[in-house]
Amino acid sequence: MACPPEAMIFRGTHLIFALTLVIQEFVYSLTFISSVERMTVSVGVPVALVRGDVYFWGSMMAACLIASVPIAIIYNFFVDRFVAGFTVGAVK
Repeated sequence: MACPPEAMIFRGTHLIFALTLVIQEFVYSLTFISSVERMTVSVGVPVALVRGDVYFWGSMMAACLIASVPIAIIYNFFVDRFVAGFTVGAVK
């Protein structure tokens, strides 16, 4: 059975929240994974690039950019559907 167009906004929102939560498994990867090579990006970057009071800002910013670009690209592909879903009820 096909999903009505109005329900696509809920599927898209669920997709974005699910992807965000999966990518940012901070507590679990910090607790259960000991090697930096196997950690998620959100945990591996601070663990590997912060040594006491010394922050490697250039590498941290590059890693944050690399981690955020896929989310921004996915969002840009679906932003038209979100806007269409939000405005469906406003049309008279």
